[in-house]
Amino acid sequence: MRYRIPNLVNFDQFVFRIGELSRMTGVSSRQLRYWEQRDYISAITRDDQNKARVYDFHTFIQVSIIKKLLDEGYRLPAAVEKMRSIEKEISLSRKFFQVAFDGVDVIDGKMYLNLGYFDKAKTQILYGLYEDGQVSYEIRPVSEVQDN
Repeated sequence: MRYRIPNLVNFDQFVFRIGELSRMTGVSSRQLRYWEQRDYISAITRDDQNKARVYDFHTFIQVSIIKKLLDEGYRLPAAVEKMRSIEKEISLSRKFFQVAFDGVDVIDGKMYLNLGYFDKAKTQILYGLYEDGQVSYEIRPVSEVQDN
């Protein structure tokens, strides 16, 4: 038996006020403002009259990476430079999975990540399985997994 669990989360809609971002990352609001002044991070541009700074999920990731690197002993400029390098890798991964990830399929009682078509002819689907701390992959014919 197979049924689909859809991809329901849109991380682009997550927004945080400066105090929330500070609590979530352990970086003070004062430090976040400083990083923003130095163009290391940026707040979302707002059209309304509200003056409170808000940040998106992308900025949350940036701040988290910078904080981790600072905790590892990097100086701020070096941490920002390294974060920007890491960010390129994250961006590629994110774009890849936005296109490839087609939800979660439950097949024979196990949850598989549907990673899209394996071949250009679209006759096979690539699945990823995480089980007992191990990752494995399976290729299944489309005819085997089509909805009933």
